[in-house]
Amino acid sequence: MKRSRVYVVGAGFSLYSGLPLQTDFTEALLGTTAETLGTFEPLVNHLRSFVHDVFDHNQSAHARFWPELEDLFTNIDQAANTGHHLGPEHSPSRLRTTRRVLLARIVAMLQERITEPASVGASSSKRLDEFFAAVDLKQSAFISMNWDTVVERRLSENRNVRNFDYGCGAIPARFPPAGHVVEQLYLSTASRFPLIKMHGSSNWLYCDNCRRLYWFSTRDGLRIAKQLISPAEGRDLGVSWLSDCGKWHCSECITVRLTTRVATFSYLKALDFPMFERSWLAAEALLNDADEWVFIGYSLPAADYEFKHLLKRVQLSRKSRVRFSVVTGGGDDAVLRTYRNYQGFFGRDIRRSGDSTNFFPSGLTQTVIKKIT
Repeated sequence: MKRSRVYVVGAGFSLYSGLPLQTDFTEALLGTTAETLGTFEPLVNHLRSFVHDVFDHNQSAHARFWPELEDLFTNIDQAANTGHHLGPEHSPSRLRTTRRVLLARIVAMLQERITEPASVGASSSKRLDEFFAAVDLKQSAFISMNWDTVVERRLSENRNVRNFDYGCGAIPARFPPAGHVVEQLYLSTASRFPLIKMHGSSNWLYCDNCRRLYWFSTRDGLRIAKQLISPAEGRDLGVSWLSDCGKWHCSECITVRLTTRVATFSYLKALDFPMFERSWLAAEALLNDADEWVFIGYSLPAADYEFKHLLKRVQLSRKSRVRFSVVTGGGDDAVLRTYRNYQGFFGRDIRRSGDSTNFFPSGLTQTVIKKIT
């Protein structure tokens, strides 16, 4: 799977496809699109009630008053994972339900935003299409820090890529028209495109019994979101799609309902699962072999200290010097913060002026696309 160029993409990359930056996730979670109006309202109401109880905000409070998602997940995880309450009303079992509700709503939101035409400008979408049209499929690989399926969708639509190697043994599967057991797909391994998801993916489902991991079509996001809520939880929440709650079972274990395993926005990400161990090893191999690392829409935040350590460790252990390119955007303050993050971490290899410039602050322009593909 050796490739000469590895693209590391973050939330700023997915912004070109209409998805929100992490700072705007909460507002997106509390809203709905025309397609899902009312469908996920019970989940939103549950989250509003939780934030009211734990963080003392009105149930109708706007997203700007909510705590950061990191604070939500971290407080839930710290209590639930150690068997403690978070206040008298929120037992560990109820907190685990809240975590699943939050995950389901995020997965649904990502599907809503990626398919809503009005959510992204035509010029941004065009630039993303131009980028994927120019990518050398035989010499490139992607490492995504996101759960979304922007890379899969665009490669499928623009380059007819149908099979992906997630580096963690994920099995291609589909939801059959009848029954409750997912079906494995047997795709040619020769055509697999390397795409590593460092924190999991919104199109994955996992069997807690046999530890098989399945990946599904990028268009199945709403099905996967509904799968994350158990039938008992669906009844308590009052959802209208009770028959879809926890509907799908493992193709090998038959009676075991599939669930998800993603590294949440918690400050203490749960990366100690088999698929993440394999994913991170695959990412390390790609980074070690590649001549160039291209970062797009990724600010190198302090919260991703595990990944930053991986980058630094691989950089210093390589036999040859890696080439860097950094593509970012946003306001002047955001661009300056990103530059300082990269220049402080990688040193003089990051240059924003002169003939050897490799820091591009204006996003995926046509000139930049030519330089990084």
